[in-house]
Amino acid sequence: MESRRLGVLGGSFNPIHSGHLHLAGRAQRLFGLEAVCFVVASTPPHKSTENLIPLMHRYAMVCLATAGHPSFIPSLIELEPPPSPYSIHTLEKLASLYSCAGERLYFIAGGDSLAEVAAWQERANLLTSSSFIFATRPGTPFVDPSLALPAGAASKVKDLVGIEAGQLRNEVRKGEEAGGSHIFLVDLDALDISSSQVRSLARQNKPVCHLVPPS
Repeated sequence: MESRRLGVLGGSFNPIHSGHLHLAGRAQRLFGLEAVCFVVASTPPHKSTENLIPLMHRYAMVCLATAGHPSFIPSLIELEPPPSPYSIHTLEKLASLYSCAGERLYFIAGGDSLAEVAAWQERANLLTSSSFIFATRPGTPFVDPSLALPAGAASKVKDLVGIEAGQLRNEVRKGEEAGGSHIFLVDLDALDISSSQVRSLARQNKPVCHLVPPS
């Protein structure tokens, strides 16, 4: 029986916005993901908590935003014992919970996250035990993966930026047939929206309905 193919979109979702849903939907279609888990970070280890909305409010907003998408799964798995804010432990828990082989988990992140890899917990093991989708984002500088990633992970990079959807799916399928985990660099037509932008407009009592789901 074939192992499930599961997407993982982790973040503080402070708050969740339409860009997150777009990214998850595009990744799901192009990579043939059975579902996408929206893992709400309890305390993001590499971000300031100064403007962080309380966890249960962020989780509630994720539940509301994903309610119309049966294959989008809100998750507080970071709090499952043993609780941990680190992605390496989150992916291990998800692999066990959903009976996924490690390489069938696809961790979805913005391309700018490549610049933060050096600070990731157990980064070499993390980047070689699961597959990653790094999606380019508008207005963010290019990060050279050969410089940002550990040597063992850099050899797994497949740069698929700029190719059309059908060819991308073929490249993903060939990668899976070859076995092991991969790091895909892709263009998912990410929307130019940020959580900080939403919070700023909300503080000024300006409309945010064009940036967030109606719910």
